[in-house]
Amino acid sequence: MIGQAVILSGYAVLVIAAVVLVLNTQRSGRPGSTPAAYLATVMSRPVGRWLVLLLWLWVGWHFFVR
Repeated sequence: MIGQAVILSGYAVLVIAAVVLVLNTQRSGRPGSTPAAYLATVMSRPVGRWLVLLLWLWVGWHFFVR
């Protein structure tokens, strides 16, 4: 029960961080600070690609397999 609350809290923190990032981008008006630009920066390196792949596999396992 506590583990589930921790996981849901972690997801809530990620969603709030994404919303804050998008709102901050819209407010500042800088063209290079979008979530897609951040993802492109992470994906520009091989380690970033592996981390995104592992994250995608983890999310897929927890949402689609169970």
